[in-house]
Parts: sequence; structure tokens; C-alpha cells
Amino acid sequence: MDELTPRLRGGPRRACDNCRLRKIRCNRDQPCDKWRPEASSIYNQDPQLVNDMFPDILQSSLAPQGDSPYPADYDASLSLYEEPAANLAPLPRRISSSQLQAYVQAFLQHLYSIMPVVDVNSLLLDCASPEALHPRRYALLAALSAATYFQLKNHIPQKDANLDTTGLGYRLAKEAEETLHQFDPLEEPHVDTLLTMFFLFAAYGNLHKPDRAWHFLNQSISFAYTLRLNIESTYWVLNQNEADILRRVYWLLFVTERAYALQTGRPVMLRATIEKPSVFRSESPITMYGFNSLISLFEKITPDVYEWNIGNTGRPCNLSSLSDIYQSVAFTAPLLGEVSETSRVDIILTQQWLQTRLWRFCMGRQHLHHTHSDTRLPRQTPAMAGKIVMSCLSSVTQKSADAHGIGLEQKLYDIGECIFHLSQQLSLKTDKSLEVSTVDAKEVLYGILTSLSRVRGSQSYLFPALLQQSQGLLGLEDVPPPLIETSPTPEADEHGLS
Repeated sequence: MDELTPRLRGGPRRACDNCRLRKIRCNRDQPCDKWRPEASSIYNQDPQLVNDMFPDILQSSLAPQGDSPYPADYDASLSLYEEPAANLAPLPRRISSSQLQAYVQAFLQHLYSIMPVVDVNSLLLDCASPEALHPRRYALLAALSAATYFQLKNHIPQKDANLDTTGLGYRLAKEAEETLHQFDPLEEPHVDTLLTMFFLFAAYGNLHKPDRAWHFLNQSISFAYTLRLNIESTYWVLNQNEADILRRVYWLLFVTERAYALQTGRPVMLRATIEKPSVFRSESPITMYGFNSLISLFEKITPDVYEWNIGNTGRPCNLSSLSDIYQSVAFTAPLLGEVSETSRVDIILTQQWLQTRLWRFCMGRQHLHHTHSDTRLPRQTPAMAGKIVMSCLSSVTQKSADAHGIGLEQKLYDIGECIFHLSQQLSLKTDKSLEVSTVDAKEVLYGILTSLSRVRGSQSYLFPALLQQSQGLLGLEDVPPPLIETSPTPEADEHGLS
């Protein structure tokens, strides 16, 4: 296979420390056959001699039990890391198999339908023996776990309901980043490293850390170019399963980059240069139909829109072209009955959010250039979009909505803010026929505020900003009671992630 062909599988199991030091062949069992007969005899020798022989790998095992960093009532079953066996030389500490399995299972249950970019069977198999994985593969599992933790928040079951998991997500993200330093990712570019960067983007994006998130998203896009995933011929030398997974990876980056660029006023690099993933040849046609439907929405937005959107510089744009793009997004009609509930939320929310962003952009440019040309964009776009979204959210389970993480909060906020501006415009009109429209807009805005006050089990960080804008319009008596806010910021500061 060509050296530039993307690599999908995890690396081989590592030789044990004993065989590496002796420079002999290792059968890579845990422990290997050459280590078993020596394990007990080595520990019967003088501790200083043992420490001289294996200074790095045995130091922690020779510490007196009284020096344990854990309290006396510490439950080892709740530890993030596997504790090494007392009679074996410990390998570098890694996340426990049970913890990895919990997060991977949560990812597969709640997030796979919107991020179908992993081989399910190999991922589950890798969780069984994390200490034997190549650092590249282990980093992917840690990053996926961090992204799952922060995106799902209160939907991951814990062994102990009273367990303080405040810093757990940050430890997972830090573990992934530190593992990336144990090898040279550019020496042998691999799709696992690309996905590690992507899931770190998802983790920090859910923490509302846009600079860190943008850094890791750019890193993942850079690896996509290095692996030539933007070139159709790359996939011709792969088997069908590998090619389909890599196509999904590329298109997930395409969708993610475009959504994030619209939100933050940044440019885009990826283009629609390869075929979409197969639907009917996949292991889950329902999942892939929903995924491809989402791709189709973002394909409607031309690269020019992102150039016009950078920094609100007021550079000239074609309002007629924007109107055509709006129409193409608005009239896209995927078969929502043929997708999962989580995908349905994704498609409806994204479609209505894109229309609202285009509406806001057009209205802003018309005001900036003092033009009143007919853009064929309905004046009521934000209110109609909000109404459709709220109807969707009321028809699905909370888990299906919360699976979209901070992206759900940000899109709801954008729609709500546009509804507020629309309501202000309508309140200035003297036409009696618009009074009903104003009332409808207020009701939808109230519904969005209510959702933001309790999304993902707590108050959204965006709730106070939208409330401050709209409380005068709604009246103080209309303000929904917020839940106790659980902001990620203090935790991030404690872990040096601000």
C-alpha cells in the first residue's frame, strides 16, 4: 500500500519493559512468558538493587503502603486508572478499561449517529486492554472519552452517585494531550491522530474555549490534508469499509468547520471534493442517511458566504446570491421519518439555524449599505425557525436533544437573539396585522429561554445574556426560573485550561 495511504488500525502491542531493557523478543502477553518466572524472585532481592535495575518502572511499586496518596476509605473501583498488580512491575498509568468502556458505550449510544467516524468493533476491543495499545490509539480513546464526558454531561452513569467527578473530564483531556507527546504524530500520519485532534476540539468546544477548540480543529484538518482525504483517488486503494469510514471523517470535518466558521467569523478550507459516504452499503443506513442529509445542508452554503462573514468587515456581497442560498437551504426536505431521533434534532435545528443566520446577515448588510432591495427572505424567518425548533424539541427525549452539547445551546441562542431583534422591528410598525406576529415571536422567545434555563441538566452559560436582552420585551413576570448553574469556567481555571 502506498506510504501516504491513510492508516486505520491501531498500532501493535508494545513489548514489555523487561524485554525492552534486555533487548530480547517479547510475546507481548500481559505479563509476557519471560517475565513470569522472574517476577517473584526479583521482588525478593534487595530493594536498592531492584531500584537500580529498573529505576523508572519499579519506583512506585517499592513505596511503603503508608505513603499511599489515597485516603484510607478510598474505593479503588472508582479510580480513573488501573492499579498495577502488587507482584508485577507497573506499566505507565493509563485510564482503566472499565472507564474507557463506559465512555465508549455512551458515545456509541448517544453520539455515534451524529459522529459515525469510528470502527465500532475495534474500538470496543481496544477498550479491553488499554495498557497494551500504541500511544496513538490510546490518545484517541482518551480524547473520545473527554469529548463524550463534556458533551453528554449528566447522561453518563456513574458507579457512585455521590462521587465528585468535577475534574474527571479535564483529566481525560489532559491524558490525551500528554499521550500525543509520547510519539511523533507527523512521523507516521494516521487517522487516529486526526480523530484525537477532532475529539479534543469537541471537548474544548463544549467548555466554551473557542481558541483551544479552533486550534485542535485546525490540527485535525491539517491531518486530513496530510492524509490526502480531500482527494478522491485516495479511497480507490482501500477496501470498502475503510474507505467509507474515511469519507465520513472528511465530511464530518467539512460540516464541523463550516458550522464553527459561521458562528465565529472564521474562514473555511475544506471543499466538497469527494463522494459522500455510502448509505445502503453501510452497517446502518438510517445513520448514514441522516449524516448525508446534514452534509447536504452545508453544501448549499457557498465559500463566498464565509468570506463575507469574516469579522463583519462590511466587504461587498451579493445579496441576490444570499437569497438564492437561503431558498436552497429552506427548501431542502430530507425524509425525517427515516432518521434517528438524535439525527432528526440535528437536521431540523441546523436547517432552521442556517436560515436564521442568512436572514440576519442579509438584514445587516441591507442596513449597512442602506439598500432595500427585494431579497425574498421572509421577514418572519427567526420566529418561524424558532417555532419549528421548539416543536421538534418538545417531541423528542431530553437525551436526544442534549446529545448535541453546546452546539444546541449556541444555535438556540442565535435564533433567540434574532427573534428579539425581529420583535423590536415589529413593535415599531403601526400595521395592526403585525400585532399577532409580535405576540407569536414573544412566545417562541419565551420557549427558547425556558430551554436554555435547563438544557443538559443546568442553566446554559448563554441564558443570562439572552435574558438580559429580552426581559424588557417579555416583562419580568415572564422570566422562567433558572436551575442552579454549573459553569465549567472555575474547573478549567483550576486545571490551567483557561
